Amino acid sequence: MKNIIPEQKEGKHLDCFESLEFPSEAIANLAYASAINNLRKVNHWHELAQIPATVFQLTAGYGTPIDRLLELHDYIRLDIPGPGLPSSDGYDWVNVVSLISDKTDDYSVFAITLKPCPDPSHPGDKNTAHFFEGISSSTFLIEQRRNSILFQYAGRNEIINVDNENMSDNVRNYFIGLAAKIGASYPQWKSLLKGMAHAVTKEFNVQH
Repeated sequence: MKNIIPEQKEGKHLDCFESLEFPSEAIANLAYASAINNLRKVNHWHELAQIPATVFQLTAGYGTPIDRLLELHDYIRLDIPGPGLPSSDGYDWVNVVSLISDKTDDYSVFAITLKPCPDPSHPGDKNTAHFFEGISSSTFLIEQRRNSILFQYAGRNEIINVDNENMSDNVRNYFIGLAAKIGASYPQWKSLLKGMAHAVTKEFNVQH
């Protein structure tokens, strides 16, 4: 998946995986479609996670909340556990920079990549409204090979964002970003992948 997941150049990286096996390729095909649908339902991610975690809200331009399936160039507002970002009303923000759906004779894959961005509800503020710098990325990938489905989260180039004009933002980002870099973010993403896998196994009555 070299061309889907951004290249790791600097900072920390993080990978989480979950995999499922189905009785037949036909069932796996249906499960794959359902898994993609769940991934695109951003507003329900926190319900899938099996631990108290970040609440995600899909928004359009200017940060207007919306309730539909995720599309390219949408924004996602994050309400993470712990202190919020002072300059953006307590929220962190990411933008959907890539949405890929591909199918070959060997596999099918669906992936979205998110990157930290300025708060779209404050168009005059160009500071990155996230505890990681704008170079960092988060990629969610679902891949099907015959009767198997793989769920993956790939965090790349995770660098703490302490270069904002607002000093209180920098202090908050340092502590939240440091916690994420030393492992606090792993349970969040692992739990979300487990929840997505569990939703599919429950729907199609298979073991996980």
